[in-house]
Amino acid sequence: MLEALTTIREVIPELFPGASGFQVQKDTLLSDIPEWDSMTSVNFKVFLEETFGVTIPDDLLEGGSTIGEVITFIGRAD
Repeated sequence: MLEALTTIREVIPELFPGASGFQVQKDTLLSDIPEWDSMTSVNFKVFLEETFGVTIPDDLLEGGSTIGEVITFIGRAD
């Protein structure tokens, strides 16, 4: 699970340029990530699916979800 968090932390500034320097924790709400919107959520979803080989449900990436919930889903999908 730590590996997933590290990978997500590394990609956030690439997918969300306004999030450079933003501290991503497990309890970070997706909607709190600077520049989070419907288009960037699709890019994040594609990244997660290609990187971790899982199918991410759309409702998981709603703004009320946390990074930790995404990581937990990835861990269960393995």
